[in-house]
Amino acid sequence: MTLIMNSLVYGNGWVTPKFRAVFEDEKTTLDVLNIMSVLATTQAEFNLIPESAALGIRAGIDQVVVDHVFLDKVRLGYELTNHSLLGLINVVSAQCPSNSGEWLCYGATVQDITDTRTILILQEFQSHYLDQINQIRAILTSLSSQYRDTLMSGRTHGQSGLPITFGYKTAVWLDEFNRHYQRLIEIHPRISMGQLCGGVGSLSPFGPDALNLQQQFFHKLGLNKPHISWTSSRDRYAEWLQVLTLIASTCDRIGKEIYNLQRPEINELSEGQQVGQIGSITMPQKNNPEISEHLGTLSRIVRYASSQMNEALIHDHERDGRAWKTEWVVLPDGCLATEKCLALTAKVLSSLKVNENMMKQNLMVTKGAIFAEAIMLAITPKTGKQSAHRLVNQVAVQAQNDQIDFKQAVINNKELSTLLTVSKINSIFNLDQLTSKCGEMVDQVISQQVYFEVRGQDDLTCKDD
Repeated sequence: MTLIMNSLVYGNGWVTPKFRAVFEDEKTTLDVLNIMSVLATTQAEFNLIPESAALGIRAGIDQVVVDHVFLDKVRLGYELTNHSLLGLINVVSAQCPSNSGEWLCYGATVQDITDTRTILILQEFQSHYLDQINQIRAILTSLSSQYRDTLMSGRTHGQSGLPITFGYKTAVWLDEFNRHYQRLIEIHPRISMGQLCGGVGSLSPFGPDALNLQQQFFHKLGLNKPHISWTSSRDRYAEWLQVLTLIASTCDRIGKEIYNLQRPEINELSEGQQVGQIGSITMPQKNNPEISEHLGTLSRIVRYASSQMNEALIHDHERDGRAWKTEWVVLPDGCLATEKCLALTAKVLSSLKVNENMMKQNLMVTKGAIFAEAIMLAITPKTGKQSAHRLVNQVAVQAQNDQIDFKQAVINNKELSTLLTVSKINSIFNLDQLTSKCGEMVDQVISQQVYFEVRGQDDLTCKDD
């Protein structure tokens, strides 16, 4: 059975094609070979291996063509040795002139190579995520500004509570993505550390100048040198997936809100239906919130990947294949699903349909009960808050039972009529009065432009303009 992300039919619904290739055999092999070549060059510079060996390794790698024939040889080598890297080493060594292939991957363990390659990939994803989030921020900024004063019902526990504005709702999303952008910047120094420490992390195979060799190797790859081996310390990857969980869950939350507000009985938001899109093969009238719903599926993949990565934090001694190899599954799943989440979130927000009339109409469904808190607060100075709450609750329940407007029930209530004049009651039933601060908060979020600069691999600065 074909995995869904690799399916020719369904794959693009789960993974953006460009980034699927990052984890495919061809790209993985080419990246690993480049790391091995850089390692050999660096080792020769420090006289750890002969210069002729480094040149031979480079020549052998340069002539490698990663096609089905080559990969099949690597596969056979893996199945024969049951070692994840030796099959590749043996195939490449055979292509290196003289005996230069004997020095391939000298002193380095599999985890040195794979961790270094993984870190390079995470940096690629980080840069792309920042671009995606900036796109979403721009869309949300536009929505928040356009609908700054568009009234709608603010709901808690699935029930109408108090009025808000739709711009306020989208500004909350925007503020959340601002924090995600910052989180991705802040994690950069911790996902910039390469790995080259040898079998147990002691650097023993790399000679007396091992630390400088390590530094030069990472410099060539654009990575930082860790203070110590992290072969058994997997917190960097766990933190990375935790950040992705936060990002994907925001996408899911937005999708869930659109999903719920697209219900015909609410009809306040809806996805822009794509040409040719079909909601149901049995019910032709349906326009399902397909993208919003799919965001929930993708975000679950990310959350589960993060949970599995947490399990991989626990290693035996200096290295543990059981825990470490879990990453080979969960990191690709988490990275790819997050990328697709962000792409779909930008898509659904950019084509979002906002039904302002239904927002206002639904706000009135409560027959004025949304002003109950305002009435309670108005009489609290005379009665005390708890007593005011009990009285207004009784009036609200009575209005609902009698199926009359809450305002009329307030006017009719003898006790409330001694506390509030009709003129005062009329002034309280003012929607703009209840939502004025929503607009001001929207303005605060929109005006807050946060810029982050990475001046060096391990130097992070942040400033507000």
